[in-house]
Amino acid sequence: MSEYKYDKKTILEKTNNGLDVFKHIYPDCEKNGRLVPFKTHEEATPSTMIKEFKNGYMMTNFGDDGKAISCFDAVMQKEGLKYFGEACKWIASELNIPGLETTFNKGEIEFKAPLKDDKKGDCHFEYNQMISEVHLKVLGPLVTEEVCKKYHIKSCKKFIRVVEPKTPKEHKLLRVITTATDKYPIFVIDMGKWQKIYQPLNPDKQYRFSYAGNKPQDFLFGVENLIREYNSYNPDYDDDDDDDDRLPRVFIGAGDRDSLNIASLNEPVVWQNSETAILSHDDYYNKLLKYAKEVIYIGDLDDTGVKQTVKMALSHIDIKIAWLPDWIKDRTYRGKPRKDFTDWIKLVHDPQKPDKLKTSFNKILNNAEPARFWDIKRNKQGDFKGYTLSNERLYKFLTYNGYYIYKELPDQPEFDYVRIENGIVKKVFYRDLNNFPANYLKSKYKPTSLVDFIHRSAQLKESSLAKIPEKPIDFKDSDFDYQLLFFQNKIWEITKDEIKEYGYGKMDDVYVWDHKIIQHRVRINRDKAFEITPIGTREDNSTIYDIKILRKDNHFLNYLINTSRVHWRVCGDEPFKKRIKAIRETDPIKRKEKLQNILAEKEAYQTQNRFELEEEGLSPEQIQEQKDHLINKIFSFGYLLHRKKVRNKPWVVYAMDNRISDISDSNGGSGKSLMYDQAVRNVLLSNKYINGRDREAVKDKHMFSGVTKSTDYVLFDDLDSYFPFTRFFTETTGGFNVNAKYKDAYTIPFEDSPKIAMTSNFGMFKPDSSTKRRVLYNVFSDYYHYKSDLDETEHKITDDICKMLFSQFDESEWNDFYNLSAECIQFFLCTDEKIIPPLANVEKRNSLQTMGDAFKEWADSYFEHRLDQQIVKTQAQTDFEVKSKVKPWSSQKFKKSLKEWCKFYGYELNPEEVLNTNGFNKHTRQGASTEFIYIKTNEENEVEIKHEESLPDDLDPTDELEF
Repeated sequence: MSEYKYDKKTILEKTNNGLDVFKHIYPDCEKNGRLVPFKTHEEATPSTMIKEFKNGYMMTNFGDDGKAISCFDAVMQKEGLKYFGEACKWIASELNIPGLETTFNKGEIEFKAPLKDDKKGDCHFEYNQMISEVHLKVLGPLVTEEVCKKYHIKSCKKFIRVVEPKTPKEHKLLRVITTATDKYPIFVIDMGKWQKIYQPLNPDKQYRFSYAGNKPQDFLFGVENLIREYNSYNPDYDDDDDDDDRLPRVFIGAGDRDSLNIASLNEPVVWQNSETAILSHDDYYNKLLKYAKEVIYIGDLDDTGVKQTVKMALSHIDIKIAWLPDWIKDRTYRGKPRKDFTDWIKLVHDPQKPDKLKTSFNKILNNAEPARFWDIKRNKQGDFKGYTLSNERLYKFLTYNGYYIYKELPDQPEFDYVRIENGIVKKVFYRDLNNFPANYLKSKYKPTSLVDFIHRSAQLKESSLAKIPEKPIDFKDSDFDYQLLFFQNKIWEITKDEIKEYGYGKMDDVYVWDHKIIQHRVRINRDKAFEITPIGTREDNSTIYDIKILRKDNHFLNYLINTSRVHWRVCGDEPFKKRIKAIRETDPIKRKEKLQNILAEKEAYQTQNRFELEEEGLSPEQIQEQKDHLINKIFSFGYLLHRKKVRNKPWVVYAMDNRISDISDSNGGSGKSLMYDQAVRNVLLSNKYINGRDREAVKDKHMFSGVTKSTDYVLFDDLDSYFPFTRFFTETTGGFNVNAKYKDAYTIPFEDSPKIAMTSNFGMFKPDSSTKRRVLYNVFSDYYHYKSDLDETEHKITDDICKMLFSQFDESEWNDFYNLSAECIQFFLCTDEKIIPPLANVEKRNSLQTMGDAFKEWADSYFEHRLDQQIVKTQAQTDFEVKSKVKPWSSQKFKKSLKEWCKFYGYELNPEEVLNTNGFNKHTRQGASTEFIYIKTNEENEVEIKHEESLPDDLDPTDELEF
């Protein structure tokens, strides 16, 4: 581990100005979220308080000198440290402060040459005669030397392992000597022929437990003590008829330290080698119940501990399960929630109130119940009299099997029954819960009389089962730095640096709806499909990227490449059209032969270059433009697949065609819908599709009916030419408003709302600055196209890939697609800026969309010979309205369209040199003001403003008079 450098300022910043440190060393300083008086030593009334001062939180003992001390002084005082730097190290180690990692409490490790008789695997121990009080406190507040001796716990001064080094140099074997310190205890459970070594403060969890000698495969610690206590047990029975002389109970602990703390309460306890082990049939029936009337298991409250407890409860349905109180999880140790019996006893133990611990322990035992939800009724003679059913145990049994109530909206009365298995959440019906107990009994071959009793029980009515516990489920599958994808066989965790896979049930607190699991089996590809690297910066400070295609056989990537080839015609189409046009052959047969030869060459060229961004003949600028389009698509795809909504990236992906055509000419066929209707929806399975051409659907106030917090994606597909984008500003940057049918309207918070994409064959109508901030454009080339005036034949994706994307994929091709999806997410996670495509044609299409075909057609004709000269605006507007046969336009609308027409051709409307002192292209004649239009075609034109008397004869000074 790297050398630690303490930093007082950083520590205070990372510990809530020192408050977290105080709460760590004095957990009693807080109750119910409030700072309260507490004790730091034996006293009748708590006299110490934590308060916030200008320089952070301080601790004041009003029963002493009343001096306020910092968290650093408090640590030095409590831990017996001499130096400020030691306190900093202790805090950084105990609270796991990121960036200040250090190992404060650690053993001393030496490496020495082996002795003559050493063999690999040998282990030697040197023990202390007694366990120090400091080390006993590490085990638990009430754990004594006597308890440790009873369970063969010894204090180890040092132990020596003989190992074979990974890179042997002088010796084939090596002695590794680990020595305990005052701050770093080492304990050994010495069973004679084998030992279990316990280093509770080892920062690396995998090294806290180790073994020496020949450890049995299954071993139950504490059984000999249980037998000894059983043999010496002499109960004083109140009931003379009770001839059961077994111990009242025996506990099963979740681990070594927890079990020692249970034993410190004078309770018999056994435990296994591992927390995740399950008692065998023989252990349970032939040993434990032979010596005790009840078996009680106390597990941990973390995810692994809960799973183990449930597994124990269902494996042995008569074992009583004692649950620790949930409030201990609100207290932390080393920055992590408290979770086990040792934590509980440390929090509850109060030397001044010895009865408090006993009372609290009894409360836990009073609520201990087995998973068995029925009891047998017997008379005094022990004869069978029927069955009873416990509601509380029934509810626990159902929750142990994963059944809960779940509310999508916590403040609403509506709820669903769900079942959770290995993190997979599935909605179920009442009948599933109703049938489950009887089916369980039948699977265990229980008596038919019991099954019939369960069938008839009123406790299984819906009004009763509606009382099973509600479970708030966090379906979080992403954050700023990762995204989870759920497949049939694996969960992928995608970060910018790597892709990891996990089995279901192996990730703590990860849940997924069953319908959101992608029904394909996947494996992580060894080789990446592409590599994107920054190579420079543009004038606007945006990054210039280069992309290398590393795999040529990924069908979806090849499709993305071709839809980004906006200059494919330069080499693959236009030269051949020119050659065809140049044919002068009059003989029809020879002409046809020449034509066929040219077309064959064209087809051969296109086949050879069908997935090529860098064709010979393209300029470096054209090649870079095509790469920019591809990188933008990869970025946009990754953006949509990354479920996390971020406030500074509230974008709608808007996919449109690069080819410029009249707005009445809806070309299509470029592949937009395949990406956003199929590709995205094959990853984000919970989505909403809206037909953008259906104006009634877009106007419907229930348009988003069915959209919930679990919806990942909304697609507006194939928008018409005047889609009202501004209507969805709120859903883009704020809460997502849903007016569901037959339900109350609700708003999904921004962080939980779906991402949106739109596809259109048209540009965007009147995109203002607010719109542009919310739009992430995608531009699709016309490489794939239908027949048109520009192309006599159509070109489809299947012409290149020889199969239909997705619907004809085999498992290997699906696997490649999902690997590529993960790579796109990785690229998005690596970027902070918005990667936009080259926008020249986007702006032109938007201008064309805004001005409309009629205006463009008129302006193309009207200004053909009127450029670079003054034109009276009202005369031009009147000419447009007459020739286009439209209703009168407002002056503002006409001027807006004129600006878009100039933008389309790269002209400048009313350059600065034609404006008057007020900034208008207006000039006065005979006391009247007339507004003009001047369209400048290039910067070399110099405009000379003529005086009033030299205005052109066709100008009417009475137009647009202003006084």
